[in-house]
Amino acid sequence: MFDKANNLKLLQVGGWFSKRPAAFQRDLQECGVPRTYEAWETLYHHGDPSNGVFVVLSGGVQITAPADDGQEFVLHREGAGFWVGDLALFAGEPRLVSVVTTQETHVLFFPTSRITKLVQSKPDYIRDFYALTHENMQTALRIMANLAVTGSEKRLVLRLLHLDEGTSKCDGWIVVSQEELAEMIAVSQPTLHRSLHRLADLNLIELGYGRVRLKNRQALIASCQT
Repeated sequence: MFDKANNLKLLQVGGWFSKRPAAFQRDLQECGVPRTYEAWETLYHHGDPSNGVFVVLSGGVQITAPADDGQEFVLHREGAGFWVGDLALFAGEPRLVSVVTTQETHVLFFPTSRITKLVQSKPDYIRDFYALTHENMQTALRIMANLAVTGSEKRLVLRLLHLDEGTSKCDGWIVVSQEELAEMIAVSQPTLHRSLHRLADLNLIELGYGRVRLKNRQALIASCQT
């Protein structure tokens, strides 16, 4: 069951929406349409025309993008509180990435027509939406910077720390396969396997089937600073 009061409380916990004025929060909330997706359903695909903005209320999504050879590669994963879809909407351009659910996922969907009407009636709100684009760009730049770090194990640790901040977790576990994780840090699966098991042997992480749990964040952070 979707409850607007509970949805608003959830979205006010942190991130872009929590920093917006109360009037903007209320007005935008009124534009939301609840939707439920099963695991591995597509919110939208690369190249699709923009139809609106999504926010994840529960569950999780995976973001992929095509390389020049046409293959789709996993860029990132996010969970509750993640907003996506603003860039293509306000640019009036096709989607740049694909967004797929990783589990049963509840979202609020904000159709283009409703957001357009909202901004037309209250033009100052465009600055609030631009702040969302800024936040998502900050995430994208962080991913790019961490990929440029020398040393595959350090890149792995940085990505695990990033995923642990935002991805939807179950009892503290990050739900991600080794194949997906290898794509995210641009290494072979054997290289990833060795690094994961070394970190596990140091008691810094715990490994499960298709999942990872961080056991000592401070030690992992310190390992990236040496």
